[in-house]
Amino acid sequence: MRRWRLTAVLFGMVWLLAPSASADIAFPARLDVVEREAGVFEITFTLPIVEGRKLRAEPRMPPTCVESSPRETGLSSGGYTSTWSVRCDPASLAGEAILVDGLLGTQTDLAFTLTMLDGRSYSRILRPSRPGFLVPEEPSIVWLTAEAVLSGVRRNLRHLSLWFMLVVAALLGQRPRELLVTTGAFAAGHFLAQWLGGQGWLEVSPVVRDLLVWTTVAVPAVRLAGGGDGWKDWLQPLWPTMMLLGLLFGGAQPEALPTEGLSNTEQLLALVVFSIGVGVAVLLMVVAALELRTVLQIARGGAWRDKGTIALGYVVGTLAVAMVVALLVGISVDGGGGVRSPLEFVLLAAVLGTTLVLVGRGGPPAYLGFLALAATGVTLGLARFSLPAASLLTLGSLLVFGGALALRRQLGARMALALAAVAVPAHAWSTAAAIAENLSRSMAVTIGAVLVVVCVFYAALAASRGLDAEGHSLPVRFLGAFVAVLAMAWRLAEYRSWFEREVTTEAALGLARLPLLSVGFLIAALVLWLKWKRMRREPETKTRPVHSFAFLAAFLLLPYGTLAVPNPFFAAYAPRGEGARLIM
Repeated sequence: MRRWRLTAVLFGMVWLLAPSASADIAFPARLDVVEREAGVFEITFTLPIVEGRKLRAEPRMPPTCVESSPRETGLSSGGYTSTWSVRCDPASLAGEAILVDGLLGTQTDLAFTLTMLDGRSYSRILRPSRPGFLVPEEPSIVWLTAEAVLSGVRRNLRHLSLWFMLVVAALLGQRPRELLVTTGAFAAGHFLAQWLGGQGWLEVSPVVRDLLVWTTVAVPAVRLAGGGDGWKDWLQPLWPTMMLLGLLFGGAQPEALPTEGLSNTEQLLALVVFSIGVGVAVLLMVVAALELRTVLQIARGGAWRDKGTIALGYVVGTLAVAMVVALLVGISVDGGGGVRSPLEFVLLAAVLGTTLVLVGRGGPPAYLGFLALAATGVTLGLARFSLPAASLLTLGSLLVFGGALALRRQLGARMALALAAVAVPAHAWSTAAAIAENLSRSMAVTIGAVLVVVCVFYAALAASRGLDAEGHSLPVRFLGAFVAVLAMAWRLAEYRSWFEREVTTEAALGLARLPLLSVGFLIAALVLWLKWKRMRREPETKTRPVHSFAFLAAFLLLPYGTLAVPNPFFAAYAPRGEGARLIM
């Protein structure tokens, strides 16, 4: 008897609490219609339980459909769910209406989805005022083609940076044939990026895309304005640059057309035709750029050619630099999303590309090797494997490459390639792991970040073609100094965190942590430095500043190889305040 009473009481408590646990806000009414076979639709209908009662609503399929299986009902935390199947003849529901009776007079909205066997899908919110959905007719191929082409043309003609890019390229002497090739390269890159984005494998931030495009415009515009021939080969050849830009534009806007109501075949067709529209838009820009160049050549017998080119260079360069500064300020204010690893990878690409050119290894194998190493690191990072001493490898490589450029210390070709073989996969690994841990759609965002890094690496190789191993230009030294100082600041911030977390806590317990490995490298660096100074006095002796690497190792290995010993100067006391917090 007591067990029966206890069971009754518990059942009553659960029954009373059920309405509050099944709110229609968290579990709204849903109607899912999925075509499993040709003409056979599976219906899943979920209704919330409000104040202990089920809403009186019932879906009504078109008259051409009859139930082909008995209804299965169930009660869950999401509400009251019923599932059954219907067979429709003809199989197509185009032009038919799917209604939900019983919504009128209530305050309940219903989420409706219809998924067809050929990939068409529709999603709507049915309201009491409109409790039905009319299945639209299939779009015609002519309409789909025209809409996709026009959409591709409109979407790309509105990008001012692309106009300026092609105008600058034409004024720098690009031949019409080369410009036509770049049109196809841009469209191909755009198609590939949109396909990858549709599969959920690529995502590029529009801000990062605009930053790279405006930077690509600013450099040759400076040359147009009389900035010299330092970057005369920046856009040579042009088609790889345009293909990378097509990947960036396609990755930043992965939806060519709304896919609702399109079958899988129609979606692929829309993607291809949209890319053709993109190519048409770029072709129009090319024609306009060539016409502008022709006007400058024939106006007043060519007297306006030089002055007009310089004036356009000033206008385009000023606008491009202003856009770059504005975008950088926006990124710095936003904080870059709180993930530092992608920025480190970008900085590595910038200094590594310049370094490889200086050591004579900046040819096509550099691109393939960089991609292979980056792909290896991304695979390991997305697999959630932990990278040992990640910060040591990433920041250490930035300090080595950046410091070598800033101090004009030439790295040997073998040493540069060996360091790159370690640094590139380490940065890619760290980037993928950080994105997977902190952001959603980790694969798409990671591949987008790698695409941006590849663009920066290619730009660094292109911008450094005119450099030789002996003459480091001032911008190159400034780049190296900026990267090295930034890496050192990041490392010092990590040391501060390590000091507050471990060293201070152990000091409160009467222990002193000695950095034995770092001190050993520091002593070795001092000895090597004295030997290097003595040997430099002999003019015929060639020496390498090995002590620099010893000093760098002493700085980077500070938290490693340490030993905790009792502090002889420690006096025991009752901890209070901050000291007690450190111990706890």
